[in-house]
Amino acid sequence: MINLPVLKCWPLILLIFLSGCSSAPQNDKGMLEQKVMPPPAASEASEELMQEFSETPSDSPYYNYLKFQIHKKNRETDKALESLLKSAAKDPDSFYLKKELIALYLYLDKKEKALQAAEEVVDASPDNTDALLILAKLKQMLHFPNEARELYQKIFQIDPENKDVYLILGSMYMDIDNTDEAFKVYSKMAEQFPNSYAAHFFLGKIHALKKNAEYAEEAFLKTIECNPNLVEPRFELIKIYKSRQTKDAQLNPEIISLYEKILDIEPHNTKAAMELPLYFHKHGRKEKAAEIFAEIGTKKADDYDFLMLCAREFIGKKRYKDASIVFTGLLKGAPDSSTLNYLAGMSFDALKQSRKAIHHFLKITPEFEHYKKIVVHTAYLYTEIDALDKAISFLEKKQAELPGDIDIITYLSSFYEKKQWYEKGSALLEKSLKDYPENASLLFRLGIMQDKAGRKDACIDTMKKVIEIEPDNASALNYLGYTYADLGIELDRAEALIKKALEIKPEDGFIMDSLGWVFFKKEQYKKAVDLLLKAAEITSFDPIISEHLGDAYKKLNKREKALETYTKVLEKSKDNPETFKNLEKKIKAVTEEIAETSKAENAQN
Repeated sequence: MINLPVLKCWPLILLIFLSGCSSAPQNDKGMLEQKVMPPPAASEASEELMQEFSETPSDSPYYNYLKFQIHKKNRETDKALESLLKSAAKDPDSFYLKKELIALYLYLDKKEKALQAAEEVVDASPDNTDALLILAKLKQMLHFPNEARELYQKIFQIDPENKDVYLILGSMYMDIDNTDEAFKVYSKMAEQFPNSYAAHFFLGKIHALKKNAEYAEEAFLKTIECNPNLVEPRFELIKIYKSRQTKDAQLNPEIISLYEKILDIEPHNTKAAMELPLYFHKHGRKEKAAEIFAEIGTKKADDYDFLMLCAREFIGKKRYKDASIVFTGLLKGAPDSSTLNYLAGMSFDALKQSRKAIHHFLKITPEFEHYKKIVVHTAYLYTEIDALDKAISFLEKKQAELPGDIDIITYLSSFYEKKQWYEKGSALLEKSLKDYPENASLLFRLGIMQDKAGRKDACIDTMKKVIEIEPDNASALNYLGYTYADLGIELDRAEALIKKALEIKPEDGFIMDSLGWVFFKKEQYKKAVDLLLKAAEITSFDPIISEHLGDAYKKLNKREKALETYTKVLEKSKDNPETFKNLEKKIKAVTEEIAETSKAENAQN
């Protein structure tokens, strides 16, 4: 079966691992205690470094470390590793060297070597929290979370003053949704550091997840008390206060105050700037909301970064209803903004309000970056509201303004096809192909037009050209093969073409149907049934494929199976009058055959 490409809406365009490893710890007792080199700053070793190297005795432990630095700066990684290993061998107590070695192993993607080196350091100094921290981070990075958590817990016990470990361990528990263990970690952190805003904030997040709103509110208020300049806990409090409001509740002054305080702290906070008027709008203060939106729209209509942040917050998070309010509100201050009309149109499109989407898309000017895609999408939306004639007249006008645009030509020809204006569609495509003779997409559409106009020979020639240009075009291979099969000609060639298409798209039920139809035409009915049944199952019993399957059953004298198959899809084929009519005839004929066979059998008995 030929499954024509459906023209749909165009998609619309919208550890630092070893922290501090480049500087030696002050308590490192290795020979590098006073000789720490900075990280590489150039592709070649500096004159100062080369001078120091030349003045260092070759039997000095420091000599190999300087060689390592030179090779590292010159990006000679293999030589750098060799020198660093020699330096570490001569000074095995240097923790700093071990850190450098681990970092180099990671740079060389030798993760197992890095892990081995870290484990050796911990074996030698099991209570060294810096070593434990490196090993824990490695375990975490190499996806050994259970072992990493055990190491963090050990650091926790040795050094309860290490804030970072509380945060890392708590985060790891949160990542696996173990909020109970995370709660224990953050609770200990709050006990150890009563003024830690992070501890109280995460406790609040956990309470919120557990629907303990009162405790969450208390924790977020404590967070603000610890750090009055944070906006995140204020957003969390807004969520809590909103959740307590009924649909018809009056404006909550605490919520308004929180939004205003966020904007006082961060005047350019996009989320708060949009959420405040949206809150007014949802609680009946639409005039106040419109006033705020219009003021922002006037100032921000040309601020691309601001608008994209708005898009991510509302459209990106699928808050389409809120998005429509926000962007139409902003348009009050900048009604001619193509970007705002685009975003408003996208919002209404996502809400399936095609007429409103079209209204905004029509206001977008040709200078807009995505103008051409908006044109074809607008045409598509016209078809969604059963206004095919408007879609055609709209695209014909745009095609005159933007001659040679492949997308517009392709859509317009598909609309002509829907109207059964095959010759008009062929003429449009043939004219366009004079400028783009090697465009396989236009050629393929032309072949479809020729086929539907009854010009089979022309269709075959055109599909051959498509395959010459794109030998792996599965749609064209299938189309040509099915056309041969339907005409009952070139059946071996048809089989080869369709098998190639099936290699490219092995799970395509429509291509399977085409091959099954070739087997049918070759009178290989058992092979046809096996393949057509699989094709029907994959396509949820497409009516045409099911009709083919019923025909094959009938050829095998399985009339009851044929009748069952035809009847199963009769209702589904009402949108295709020709298929519906064929199925009705076949149901009637096979019913009569079954009755006659039954009658004859009864007479014999």
